[in-house]
Amino acid sequence: MTCLKITELKNNLKQGNLNNVYLITGTEQVFIKDIQKSFKAIMSPEEQDMNFSNFDLEEVSLADMINEAISAPFFGERRLVFAEHPYFLTAEKTKNAVDQDVELLLKYIKNPTPSTILVIFAAYEKLDARKKIVKQLKKLAVTVDAGQMEGPMLTRTIINDLKIAGYQIDNDALDLLINKTKSNYSLITNQLEKLKLYALQTKKIDRQAVAELVPQSLEDNVFDLMNEILGKNIYQAEELYHQFLLQKIDPILLVAILTSQLRLLIQVKILSEKGLSEPTIAKSLKIHPYRVKLAHRQVKTLKLSQLRVMYGEIVNLDYQIKSGQGDKELLFDLFIAKFA
Repeated sequence: MTCLKITELKNNLKQGNLNNVYLITGTEQVFIKDIQKSFKAIMSPEEQDMNFSNFDLEEVSLADMINEAISAPFFGERRLVFAEHPYFLTAEKTKNAVDQDVELLLKYIKNPTPSTILVIFAAYEKLDARKKIVKQLKKLAVTVDAGQMEGPMLTRTIINDLKIAGYQIDNDALDLLINKTKSNYSLITNQLEKLKLYALQTKKIDRQAVAELVPQSLEDNVFDLMNEILGKNIYQAEELYHQFLLQKIDPILLVAILTSQLRLLIQVKILSEKGLSEPTIAKSLKIHPYRVKLAHRQVKTLKLSQLRVMYGEIVNLDYQIKSGQGDKELLFDLFIAKFA
């Protein structure tokens, strides 16, 4: 059926152009909350009290939800039903979730109750496109994407949000903020509240504020470890590694992150040697330009052969650890010693 952007959905709701079944995909919580608020706005507070229901499908059966959906509204024109955590749309295993009779939902969406608006919030990274229920929902429901914004759109949105609030942000501060939050708009929104308080007098957010106030993720800390290894700074690398161990971070996780980062470095090295610019590489790899800038800075003095050897070793280390060929903490320590 139709696939709408959030702005299109909100316009349709304001104009009373309603459908009976909606599927909201994506994990961006700011957008999901905005969508929920927009749906609720089509009903008065009194109608919401009588005719709005929210079901967690990990805890409540589809039968109960559908019984609500087929019920006539009380003292109002319509009934609004939210369905959250529809785990059966994914390939994930969910512990302790209620077993669902998906056929009930299949039957309902083929012939929905005219006075009911059913909104299914599938806040997952990926749905299982092989499943019949997913295929039918995409065919019969109005789909709305609440996924993360990327690249220029995300940058424009942040700048516009700050402009409306009367603030500015330096370009390098914005790049660092996006990198530290992994382009997650919900996280960015939360961090901006803190940054705006910090810059209450100047109304301008600089790089120092972001560096000091926005916490560094595990990926960023592993990126620092990678820098020390590539820079042949064995003492600093060992110090960072032992900090990870003190924080009870499993070397298996460190290996996974390092593998991903090395793969990115190799990709950036190859593409830059072909003459591609940083913005073009970012677009090609579908990542934020700031990540490409950092990677490009790392690989400038390195040979592609060095990176490939290191990548082969980290893949081998992953195999050694997972196949129990030695103590994982010691094996990772040996990897650092070999390359730093």
